[in-house]
Amino acid sequence: MINQLTRPYNYSVQEITCVATAANNWDSQTNCIKALKIEMNTYFDTHQGERCCYCGLLYDRTGRGEIEHIAPKGAMLYPQFSYTPNNLAKACQLCNSSSMKHTYDTVENVAAVYEQCEFKIVHPYLDDHTLHYNWNYGERNVIISVADDSYKAKESIRIFELASEKKDSSTCNGKKPRTIR
Repeated sequence: MINQLTRPYNYSVQEITCVATAANNWDSQTNCIKALKIEMNTYFDTHQGERCCYCGLLYDRTGRGEIEHIAPKGAMLYPQFSYTPNNLAKACQLCNSSSMKHTYDTVENVAAVYEQCEFKIVHPYLDDHTLHYNWNYGERNVIISVADDSYKAKESIRIFELASEKKDSSTCNGKKPRTIR
């Protein structure tokens, strides 16, 4: 099951100052941004149970976990949302790769306030996942399907290949059952 995230990262006063001085430059090499990323990684590991915000698998099943910008910062699509708490989560390396989401524009309609944007995918924080996905338990894996003809679920299943088995370098044939606990 892919769980809806409920607790975004909350910045400390010192981190807010750091973000303001970095001028929305997430890739800044300043010490405060490096420290912020370490804190966020630890926070997301704990609050997401070391599971990808998109596929629900443990990070080590599909590669390391990476801090993810849901509305992409790549190509500077949405720099105004770079540090927005609901725009940051942790995704597995595969879901965040160039063959899957990477810089895919997840925003259908942009708004001045992040939470009022419309997204093309099931949003890790803003959408109730049970309204978009159905989970059926097969003999060896979980089968994810679209609930109530959800266009967001269709797009998420397509982008993150949720209807197929994820590649895993620890198995002999490169595949592992999609077991989500």
